[in-house]
Amino acid sequence: VFNYLLPTPDLFLLGVLSTRVFEFPKSYKLIRDLVLQGCPDDGIVLDSFAGSGTTAHAVLALNKKDGGNRKFILVECEDYADDITAERVRRVIKGVPNARDKSLQAGLGGSFTYCTLGDPIEVEGMLSETGLPDYGDLAAYLLYTSKGISAESAGLAPQGDDGLFYSDEQTDYHLLYRPDGDWLRSDDAVLNRERAERIGAVSKARGKEAIVYAPVKYISQRALSDIGGVQYCQLPYQIHQSG
Repeated sequence: VFNYLLPTPDLFLLGVLSTRVFEFPKSYKLIRDLVLQGCPDDGIVLDSFAGSGTTAHAVLALNKKDGGNRKFILVECEDYADDITAERVRRVIKGVPNARDKSLQAGLGGSFTYCTLGDPIEVEGMLSETGLPDYGDLAAYLLYTSKGISAESAGLAPQGDDGLFYSDEQTDYHLLYRPDGDWLRSDDAVLNRERAERIGAVSKARGKEAIVYAPVKYISQRALSDIGGVQYCQLPYQIHQSG
């Protein structure tokens, strides 16, 4: 992490974003030279305090100059992360018509993904019913922590009464859940024998296995094994389990 300050404001940032949120942003040329000394041309540069996005600018400029394939990871927790940090990176990539630096007028090229963190999903909060996440958020979290599958939470919803919310080539994923304590304690949230047999039959017909996340089951593990192809994961204790 580099914290060098310049004696005068960085006029580039003022010209690109018309803002003085950062009175003394780091010089991208200084960071570019430091990256050149310490990072291979296919390396990854991490800036845990991204600020105005100078590190990304430096990496993109260096790649443009020498044809390298360096990547960057920026982390910023302040509320200007989108309007300042990410916006600078967007404009540096796409081009800044009025920039004094001619190399920026057409853009440096490259790409990046902008991600934000959602509310934390914690076992303790779910048990006390003070932190019950939305269905889509929990479903997306289960997919990612158990299988490494990235999916937009807005597109995840239960299909039918058995909670099927996602399928891949090998597995059907079921989640019996609502962010409602009374519902979670009702029979609607239970994996019973009838439901397990129904889920197992559908998955077998599709040539797949099934994972069912639910608060409780009214079926023995032996019975589940007899059905075959159905794995039960108890919420919230087994949210990381993947089979």
